[in-house]
Amino acid sequence: MQENGCNKTKKDDFVKDNISTKAKEPGFWREIWQQMRLVFLLLRDPEVPFYLKFLPFLAVVYLFVPVDLVPDFLVGLGQLDDLTILLVGAKIFVELSPQHVVVRHMAQIRESDGYVTDADVEEAIIIDGDYEPIPESKKDR
Repeated sequence: MQENGCNKTKKDDFVKDNISTKAKEPGFWREIWQQMRLVFLLLRDPEVPFYLKFLPFLAVVYLFVPVDLVPDFLVGLGQLDDLTILLVGAKIFVELSPQHVVVRHMAQIRESDGYVTDADVEEAIIIDGDYEPIPESKKDR
């Protein structure tokens, strides 16, 4: 009988851990909303190159162009390709933007929504392709 009590305790801990994990991460719709806010903030940021700022606008222009990948008379599928182009355009824009700017704005958005603490931001890993390490000979000087 004690085994059942131990198993129940382990099961309760597992459920509590999963519930607390879900509370830390936004849901699908909240994440879509955060991505839209991120695109808006990146469009206004002077550190993002000007030519990259055309990508989201090109995705919006696609909505108004009469030529579609899937004709709009197919109910559901026609609108789905429009939505896909918007999401892919936003994703490419975010991926091509400078990552330190994206991390800064995303941390600001998540913190304002109550999902992240300052400790989580400090642990973020940023991979910068433009980083050049200082040679050993210059470090000693």
